[in-house]
Amino acid sequence: MAYRPRPTIHLNPNHRRRRARVRAAVLALLIATALLGLAGCDTRQPSVLEREDLFQLELGRLEDQLDIISRDGLMPRAETSVAMRDGLVYIGDGAANKVMEFTSYGDLVRLIYHPDQNPSPVTLGQAQNGASDDLTRVATAYRFGQLGNIAVDSRRYVYAEDRLPPERSVFDDQLGVQLNRIVVRFDDAGNALDYLGQEGIGGTPFPFVERLLVTVRDELVVITSTMNAKLVYVYTPGGELIYTVRIGLDRLPVPSADDDSIAVLEEIVAGVDQYRLYLKISYYRTEVAEDTGEEFGIRFDHSRIYWLDLESGRYEGYVELPRSTAGEEALHYELVGVARDEQIFLLARQGVGQTRLIIMNQDGRVLRRRILNIPEVELVLRRFSLAPNGVLTALLGFPDRADVVWWRSDRLLPEVAGGGDGSP
Repeated sequence: MAYRPRPTIHLNPNHRRRRARVRAAVLALLIATALLGLAGCDTRQPSVLEREDLFQLELGRLEDQLDIISRDGLMPRAETSVAMRDGLVYIGDGAANKVMEFTSYGDLVRLIYHPDQNPSPVTLGQAQNGASDDLTRVATAYRFGQLGNIAVDSRRYVYAEDRLPPERSVFDDQLGVQLNRIVVRFDDAGNALDYLGQEGIGGTPFPFVERLLVTVRDELVVITSTMNAKLVYVYTPGGELIYTVRIGLDRLPVPSADDDSIAVLEEIVAGVDQYRLYLKISYYRTEVAEDTGEEFGIRFDHSRIYWLDLESGRYEGYVELPRSTAGEEALHYELVGVARDEQIFLLARQGVGQTRLIIMNQDGRVLRRRILNIPEVELVLRRFSLAPNGVLTALLGFPDRADVVWWRSDRLLPEVAGGGDGSP
C-alpha cells in the first residue's frame, strides 16, 4: 500500500451546504488492478496527429504583435502565456504588459494594455469610462505592475496575474516569502472588476504564482509556490474562496513508508469535472558505486500522477506513467492538463521536432498515443494550453514571428469515459 501523507485542506464553511454529494470509498483495489494493466511498456510507434496552423503574429509592440524580441541576446524574462476558450485565443504578453484576444482566424477583438508601455491602438475602439457595449473590437487601458499568467472562463472573463510594487507587498514571516501577487478580474468587455487575493476579493496578496486554471464550473484555481510547499486556492465565479490547500514538499506520497526514493513534485493541475488536484511526482534514487558502496549521484526512476480529492482531503488514487524500454530514449512527460471525464494529457519531447502526446484515463490505461510535429529549429518559445473539451493549443515563438496552432485532440477522446481502442 502506498504511503500517502495527507495535505492540509480547508473548506470555506459557507460552502459546506453546497457539497451534497457523498464520495465513494477510496478505490484502492481498483487502482491496484489498473496498475497491473499498465505494466506493459509503451512500445508501439504512434501515428501523427495533424496540426492546424491558425495564424501568425509579428513581433513588436503594436496592438496585434507579440514582444518576444531578444535584447542583447536575452529573451524577455516576463511571462508569456496562452489560453483558448470556445474558439477564441488569448495571449498574455508580459514583456508588453498586455492581454490580446483573437478569433481563430487571427482577428484581434479585445486588448487590455498598459497605456504607458504600448502605443495607442489604431484598429480597436477605445472604451470610455468602462462603457464598451457598442463596440465589437475594444481596447481597455489598465496599468499592470507586471503581467504574469492568464486564464479565461466561459463568460470570457479574463483572470490576469499581476505583481504589486514593493510598497504594497507584504512579507510573510511564517511562509518566509514576499506576498506580492494578485489576480485581476476583467469582464467580457475588458473592464477591470476587482482583484482576488488569498481570502477572495481584495484579499492578502499571493506568493509566487505558478499557474492559473479555470474549471468547467468557471471556478478559478490559483496554484502558488513557496520554498517548502505548494499553496492552492479555489474560488467561485463570484470570487468567493472555497478551498485552500497546502501540499508540503516534505510530505509527498511515496510508494511505501520505507521507500528511500526522493520524491519531486513537478506539476499540479486542477480537475475538470470533479473537485480534484492532479500532482505529477517523479521519483529519483541514489546511485551507489558497486565496488566502493559510495553514493555518487541520483538517477530518475519513475513518475506517477496522484489525484487529491478536495472534498475528502485524501489522495484517492494514482497512475504510473509509461516507462521506457531497454534501448529506448527515456521520455520525461509533462502534465499539461485534464480534459472532460478527467482524461489526463501528457507531453514528452521525442527526437528532433517531435513531441509525444499520451491521453490516459483514471484506470491507468493509455487511451491514445499520437505524435505532434513541432519544429524546433530556432524555436525560442513553446507554450501549451488544454481546453476543458480536450483541444490542445500552442503558442510557438521564433526569432521573426510567433505561430498559434492547435490540435483537435478532443476528437481522440472516447464517447464514454474509460473507453479507448488502444490504438498507437
